[in-house]
Formats: sequence, structure tokens, C-alpha cells
Amino acid sequence: MEKNNKFTLSLPNNVNGLSEIETLNSLLFIGANGSGKTRLGTWVEFNSPQKEKVHRISAQKSLAMPDSTTPRSIDEAVSDLLFGYPDAINQSSPSSYKHSNRWQRKPANTMLNDFQKLMVYLFSDHTEESAKYLAESRLSNERVAPPTTKLDRVKEVWEKILPHRELVLGGLRIQTKVKNDTASVYNSSEMSDGERVIFYLIGQCLSAPTDGIIVIDEPELHLHKSVQAPLWAEIERQRPDCLFVYLTHDVDFAASFKDAKKVWLKSYDGNTWDWDIV
Repeated sequence: MEKNNKFTLSLPNNVNGLSEIETLNSLLFIGANGSGKTRLGTWVEFNSPQKEKVHRISAQKSLAMPDSTTPRSIDEAVSDLLFGYPDAINQSSPSSYKHSNRWQRKPANTMLNDFQKLMVYLFSDHTEESAKYLAESRLSNERVAPPTTKLDRVKEVWEKILPHRELVLGGLRIQTKVKNDTASVYNSSEMSDGERVIFYLIGQCLSAPTDGIIVIDEPELHLHKSVQAPLWAEIERQRPDCLFVYLTHDVDFAASFKDAKKVWLKSYDGNTWDWDIV
């Protein structure tokens, strides 16, 4: 899947106006601690002209992965994941629920605890697509090609990044095992931090809205340096419709993104950011 879009992101400038950045690839913001990276991500999510399309992945997140889950209606599941409220999608302004429900009114420093919601959405999508496939198969005398669900794609990317491990999808739970070793199966809650965060990041990005803006705060967190660039390159390939916006202080991580447009965040005084395109 190749990107063929030109993406535009509006940013606050240091004269209380807006500036637009255009790119054919991802955007990467690099700045030292205290340069306002997280606050900028929050501004993009809640104040930018494109705020309705933004899905932000926090640096502060729980990696408590449930061993099993129960699916629900797909609309409720996606609404709960994206907005923090199952019925938000039926309201006139779903994104208005993000601040109080998803972020508990503290979008810059709340510990995001939504792994369960991610699992519910992935399994709800998997269940719905499987039900559609079964219904179509019963109505057809010819073979119907099975769907590739979001959970299937998470599994595919996860195993590509971790080739010696395998995700076992069964019932309403996910297990892990050493590849080609059926005796080594362990529950998802027993995965390493790295294994869990890779699953989480893939799942969140595949769940983002169509033609969305995915903002990732500290995208290198919990990831070994050897998998950082390959993981994000593969995730971007899965979502060519989305603009990826990375916020990092890691110079090595930034250097590994050769095609990304880079922005240096110089400082933040509590009201305005000083930044330059590198």
C-alpha cells in the first residue's frame, strides 16, 4: 500500500496565528524535554482545524493486556475506543466526548488505560466480518474469499516484526507462542512489554479513522532500537490514507526516518511554540 496523498497539518506559530505544513510522508517533531511536544500533540487533537480527524496515542499508557474479551456492537466498540464513550458516535459531535471521557479532562497527562477497549474493538470487528462471511458463504454456491480483519492484519504485522513469535487467535482471546513450538503457548497478559506495546501500537493505528491524522507521543517507548523503524514503516504501509505525526526527543529515532519531514521544536513558553522545519 503506497501513499499517494499530500497531507496538510495546521500548527500554531509564535505570532498567535496558524501555519500549514505540507508533506507527502510522515511528520516528525523532535525537541528536548520541556519543549512542549505533548502539549503540541494535545493542541493538534483539540484545537487544530483538523481535530475531527485526529487519533492520538499517548506516551503515558497502560500496557495491561487482558487475556480475554467480549465483543459488542461495532459502532459502540469503535466509539468507546476513539472517544471514550460507547454512544458518542450517535451524537452530533462525537469528538467532544474525548476530553472528558477518553482523557478524564487531563489530555496532556492522563495515563491512558484503553487496552481493553482496543481488544473489544478488534474482536468486535473480527466477529462482525466473520458473521458476514458466513452469511455470504451460505447464500453462494461458489467459494467466497474469507475477509482479512483488522485482527488478522495486527497478527500479520506483529509476526513480521517478531518473526520468532506467533500470535494464536482462538475464541475470544489471544495467546502467544514460540514459532513452530506448540508447547510454548502463553497468555497475552504474560507477554513482554515490547510484545504488548507492538500489538497495541499496530492495533491503535489500524483502528484510527479513515483519512485520519495519527499523533504518536514518544513512538520509541518500550521498543528495542532494532524494531523501531521497521515497525513504524510497516504500520505506515498499512495506513497510506493517514498522516503520521511523531513527537520524540530521541535523535537516533528521528535519524532513522529518512523520508519524514522533520520539525525542530525549539521551545514552549506555556502559550506559544517556537519551531522550525529542519
